[in-house]
Amino acid sequence: MSSLKAKRCQIIDEEVVSSRDEISLLPDDLLIQILLLVPIKDAVATMILSKRWRYIWTLMPKLVYKGIGDECESVWKFLDKFLELHKAPLLETLCIQLGEKRPIDVDVGKLVANAVDCFVCELELELHWTAEPSSLPKSLYTCKTLVELTLLDKIIVDVPSSVCLPSLNILRLFHVVFKDEDSLERLISSCSVRARSRVGLAISDNRKYRFLKMHKIRLEWPHIDVVCHTDDKFLKAISLVTFLVLPLEDPMSLKALDFSGFTFSRLEKLVLCGRIWLDILPLILNNSPKLRWLAITSISGYRPGNLPTSWSQPSFVPGCLSVHLKEFLWHGYRGNEEETQLIRYIFANAKCLKKVTVTFIWEHIQISAFNLEEREVIESVLKSMHIVSTTSKLVFK
Repeated sequence: MSSLKAKRCQIIDEEVVSSRDEISLLPDDLLIQILLLVPIKDAVATMILSKRWRYIWTLMPKLVYKGIGDECESVWKFLDKFLELHKAPLLETLCIQLGEKRPIDVDVGKLVANAVDCFVCELELELHWTAEPSSLPKSLYTCKTLVELTLLDKIIVDVPSSVCLPSLNILRLFHVVFKDEDSLERLISSCSVRARSRVGLAISDNRKYRFLKMHKIRLEWPHIDVVCHTDDKFLKAISLVTFLVLPLEDPMSLKALDFSGFTFSRLEKLVLCGRIWLDILPLILNNSPKLRWLAITSISGYRPGNLPTSWSQPSFVPGCLSVHLKEFLWHGYRGNEEETQLIRYIFANAKCLKKVTVTFIWEHIQISAFNLEEREVIESVLKSMHIVSTTSKLVFK
């Protein structure tokens, strides 16, 4: 009986060995596809299996690592070694995300420099640690193969005057640290012409804001997305913006923003969120000659008639209202005196308005701010207002 068991075990062992040999006989392309399905640490560990596997991992075209715990330090050594030995013609994707704890002896600049030497096409770097921001090598800003660049948090963006990124189609910068006021303008200007046709800028006083989470949405068409703090050096790039979002909650944030000397010459879409938009709306409208889409998002937390700012109707009519504005959305409309005056002003002056959408839902709270009777009263007031555009459609949600 024991001999029978031994024979069966021998057969099983032979089948396992045979199976391993069959895998090893697969072409490099298939082995690489297998490695792409496992974590990078496991993929690199296959180098000890046999001579056949020793360098397969260096041919992987993509490297994605998201580290949170203490294992970052050991994996970081693998990342360095991977880029040093990388043999594929192109490094298609390098995606690195590190948590709050910075690993010891981590050299972000060296890692990025090695990625550039590997002709990286897509680079995504997220540094969420509590340590000081890291600088990137100058070679990044002259990488001819770079098509997509995403940088988040503790990263210093120091763009030299000799920047040259001829292939860059997609650029995402979220809460990075700009070395100087020219860096953002230089970087945006280095992108392709198609990417520069879609430049979105969000100026926020809330670190959690992520520009509609655009970095999680893989858009195919070229575009540029930037999220700045209110105190960041970004204003020289303001004339390049086609989509502007202002999610501001602290009235003191307004003091850090001085738009009086700037013209939004390319701005087509504007989203205003928070407590202070009544103060800056006339100024932005007057300085945005091509604006065609305007959205106002009121915030929750206070009742109608309790706005900290007031609406003062300007003595002029901005050119964008007379010629270009076609769609207006108000999310979280309450119908208090200030809001009623503002929406009446827009109705009376937006001559090309095609659609007006008014919702009674507070931001982040999926319940109506009013009961049915109150809502019907507000809707009747809006319907009774004079709308200068004869082709506009009023929609309630």
